[in-house]
Amino acid sequence: MDKVSSTTRACALTDECFDFILKKVKVGVSEKELATEIRKFMNKKGARLAFHTIVAFGENAYEIHHKPTNKKLARNQFVLLDFGARVNGYCADMSRTLVFGKATNEQKKIYNTVFTAQEKAIKAIKSNCKTYEIDKVARDYIFKKGFHPIPHTLGHGVGKQVHEGLKIGPMSAESLKVGDIFTIEPGIYIKNFGGVRIEDVLILQKGRARALTHSPKHLIEL
Repeated sequence: MDKVSSTTRACALTDECFDFILKKVKVGVSEKELATEIRKFMNKKGARLAFHTIVAFGENAYEIHHKPTNKKLARNQFVLLDFGARVNGYCADMSRTLVFGKATNEQKKIYNTVFTAQEKAIKAIKSNCKTYEIDKVARDYIFKKGFHPIPHTLGHGVGKQVHEGLKIGPMSAESLKVGDIFTIEPGIYIKNFGGVRIEDVLILQKGRARALTHSPKHLIEL
């Protein structure tokens, strides 16, 4: 299988895993336990993890690269999941954030800001556009809504390494070309509160970005 076919399969398997893991999100489960369930799912499907899975509850979602702990899930917390399958050597990389319980107005505002920032950035993508221009679309929107700028790049290339090739950031002047596979992942992180990140793998085809990950992106309240 070629890069596109293998990455598409890796993304499809990542979507399957997201559906599976939602059923495991319950009171008292730990970050480590959910991360283990994700690994077991991938292994059962004959795949490997593309990178170390991130599972972060509540205030831990403030940490961009949080390492799962024994922290147990309680009501009305953010649950941030960042994981991906590796198929035929090619990686997927997807982030989803949900609320376990009933989302507060502040949680909804944060989530909707990230959601809209990602939508705007994806819609702005076209052949030969500069990567810093796409980053700026999402970054400016989040700042306009009263939040700190994204503390990482908006996205990155994906291939046999989960971070490979192009960077989509404020200092990047590369051009997106047809066939490029990359992520778009805006986020908002607030110390002692938590964070939201929404990330998808996309491919540039026929002058526009097409998503390869398809897990639900509306605010999920479990």
